This record gives sequence, structure tokens and C-alpha cells, in this order.
Amino acid sequence: MGSIIKFIFGSFALFIAFIAIGLGYLKTDDTVRQKLFATVLNKCSNENDTTVMNLRCNEVLSHSRIHGNVLEIGTGTGINFACLHNNTRIIDYTGIEPNYHMHSYANAAADRWNIPFKVRLSTNSATNMTDIESNSIDTIIMTFVLCSIPDPLPKQLLIEAHRVLRSGGELHLLEHVLSDPNVKPITNSFQKLIEPIWTIVGDGCRFIPTGNYLDEMKTVYSKVNYENIEIPVPLFLIKDAIKGVLIK
Repeated sequence: MGSIIKFIFGSFALFIAFIAIGLGYLKTDDTVRQKLFATVLNKCSNENDTTVMNLRCNEVLSHSRIHGNVLEIGTGTGINFACLHNNTRIIDYTGIEPNYHMHSYANAAADRWNIPFKVRLSTNSATNMTDIESNSIDTIIMTFVLCSIPDPLPKQLLIEAHRVLRSGGELHLLEHVLSDPNVKPITNSFQKLIEPIWTIVGDGCRFIPTGNYLDEMKTVYSKVNYENIEIPVPLFLIKDAIKGVLIK
């Protein structure tokens, strides 16, 4: 019996060691981490999930909201093309996606949905969009982006977005957030506990109080409206979210 217990504990320790080594490697090698994250995200992006896609397409990215010269910050694998492909109000589309390994998936999505408007992808930073003129964008899209931007850059990004928007232009966002400790203390504690590993596996994704950043923007934008919602996904860690619109 003793040898069996030693074998079990030894195997478990070896398993944990392999995980630790793998996480350490991913943390230090940006190329491998970003390529792996792009592959996994593409596998997990389900355009046929009607519940989540309804939230994306009908509540956040509806045709009545998205128009003109469109900028998407964080194109990812291009899953939002499923919402935009038949929007005749879009003139052209610029997507900022720093992870170059996402671009092939995004381009494939654009081809799959027969996107009729011009699509341009860039790896430039969204906190300093020097290639985009001030007052030139009608609509900005952000879905699950701010979580991967470390402090204090989310504020800088939102200010930069304000710069490129035309007067009356709108920024539409959907973001998962840090759960309220007063409402969901267990979830909040678990998010903080797992965040060091989550950040590595999720290529920088963290659990942040996004509403705080949006509140700061009330002195920058003419209007900031948002509401706390629950995303219809099974993973409780990312259920709590914010959807909203910022108007220049």
C-alpha cells in the first residue's frame, strides 16, 4: 500500500512540475504563447453558439449601431465578422490586433463571410494609433479586449479612441469583468487566486473592474452608458460582464 501511495504522489508531483515548467516557458516566450493562444481561441470561437452570438450581434453590434468607417480594437480571430458581414452601412473596416498569429484566422473569417467592405488589419498598438487620423472613425468596436491591457493603459486606450472618433462617434464594448466582491465574494476570490496562471494562459487576460475605467471617461466623452450583465457561458469565472457605449 505504501508503494502505491508513493507512486500516486510521485506521479502527481511530476504532473505539477510539468505544468509549472510549461507555464514558465509560456510566460517567457511571447511567440509561442501568442501562437498557442491564437490557435486555442480559434478552436473555442463558436459562431454557431446562438445564445452568445445573439448577445454580440443583436445587443452590442446591431446594424443600427455600427456604421461608416469602423475600427475594431482587438479583432482576434474575426468572430465579429459574423455580425458585420451583411451590414450595408459599413464603408470600411480597420482591425487592430497586436497578435499577428490571429490575422490568418481573421482573414479566413472575412473570406468565409464574404465581407463586402474593405478590411485592413494592423498590429499597431491601440494606445497610440499614429496611423489613424483624428476625427476619422464613425464607430469603434471592442469585445473582450480591455482585460488583456495592463494598467494604466486601459485609460490611455479609451482616451486614444476618443481622439480618432468623429464628433458623435460611438465606441461599443462588451467586456468580462472582475466580479463584485460584495455580490459574488467566492467568484471574486477565485478570480484573484487563479489570475497569475490565467494571465499566462490567456496571453495577458486578467479580471479587472472595467466599470472604474468607464466612469473615469465621463469627463472625456459626452456620454458614457453601461450596464452589468451575465454572459450565457458555462464557465463561472467569465460570466460577469459589462456592455456599453461611449459617445464622443
